[in-house]
Amino acid sequence: MKAHDGEFNEYDFNNRISYDEESDSMYIYVAPPQGQVGAVMVYSDEKGNMVSIDTDEVNTQVGIEIIGVSRLMEKFASGK
Repeated sequence: MKAHDGEFNEYDFNNRISYDEESDSMYIYVAPPQGQVGAVMVYSDEKGNMVSIDTDEVNTQVGIEIIGVSRLMEKFASGK
């Protein structure tokens, strides 16, 4: 699993959610990866908001990345 700075993060069973205020991004760790990890984009918009799911080579969902958390919460709370 890659961190924003290009280094790999270790899976931490005690801290499964990380949030970076500067980039307004959240990562939810679901399971430790078993091999190479890739991402599937499930949502993106013109404002730079994005949701992607990371899966490993045996199709285990290992994490969910959300960029623009605050904007997405506002958007979906208002129903726009």
